[in-house]
Amino acid sequence: MIIDDDSFSLGMPTPMEMLEQHALLLQGENEQLQHELSRARKNIEKLVVINQGQAEQITQLNDRIKRLSSDVSRLHVENTKLMNKQLGGCSPTWGGNPP
Repeated sequence: MIIDDDSFSLGMPTPMEMLEQHALLLQGENEQLQHELSRARKNIEKLVVINQGQAEQITQLNDRIKRLSSDVSRLHVENTKLMNKQLGGCSPTWGGNPP
């Protein structure tokens, strides 16, 4: 934006000229702020989309962690049973008497 400052070349500007100049400066600042606001809104929209995607990924990963933890627990129990069986551990019946 080009500011018209020719009226200042002949000496002291009148109050009206000063107000016009000030209005032009404010208009330029307003346009710049509107542009920056528009750009910031676009950036916020992008960040919201990214955040939603990451929230979905976190949910999926938490579900996977729960499934894997369950599998680990089940396999640990199975491994313990096999180790006890292999080592001739405790009989599965009460008191060690066969059924």
